[in-house]
Amino acid sequence: MPVARSTFTRQPLTRVTARYDRLARWYRFAGPLILLAPGFRRKAVERLGLKHGDTVLEVGCGTGRNLALLREAVGTDGVVIGVDASGGMLAQARQLVRRHGWKNVRLIQRDAAGLDLEDQVDAVFFSLSYSVLHDRATVLQKAWEALRPGGRLVVMDAGLPANRLGRVLGPIAEVIATAFPGDPYSQPWEDLKVISDTVDTERFQMGIYFICKISKP
Repeated sequence: MPVARSTFTRQPLTRVTARYDRLARWYRFAGPLILLAPGFRRKAVERLGLKHGDTVLEVGCGTGRNLALLREAVGTDGVVIGVDASGGMLAQARQLVRRHGWKNVRLIQRDAAGLDLEDQVDAVFFSLSYSVLHDRATVLQKAWEALRPGGRLVVMDAGLPANRLGRVLGPIAEVIATAFPGDPYSQPWEDLKVISDTVDTERFQMGIYFICKISKP
């Protein structure tokens, strides 16, 4: 039985970016609050199938929590591109890049719905960002166009499982979503079916967290 959606609505981009601008300095402490298991980010990055010399795009890179993992995967000969609409979050990411002297990390402040890269990439990564997107269809299409043939697109996120636990957690998830803007009812695996015949979905932590992967022919 699917989780019943209440009156919850996704927030507009301006409100989301304003909230994350305020949260940026403290976002590194959010992991325990959202029960994100240690190693889950690395597991998701592994699903990208990156190799040294690749170029990877992270949509909604935030404060740069995944940059080290992505850079490790592509090596010094590869390129990591991070895009985020929140200036506050990107300011933290830029500090991280400067502190480590990463020369192959490029950060862009922009609404991903308007993203237009000069060259295609080998992989696209959404990490706890897909559920925050307001115009998912446009962003997903942009990401798909940016992906080279044979490339992988991975969505790592959280949402309410379609079971009794999901129905119990619904009100709690909506409260959390007011602090960390996102749609707990999002189902990226359904959106991915629009552009790919094969969607590989793995679920973790009682079904709350998941990793979805598709490959471009």
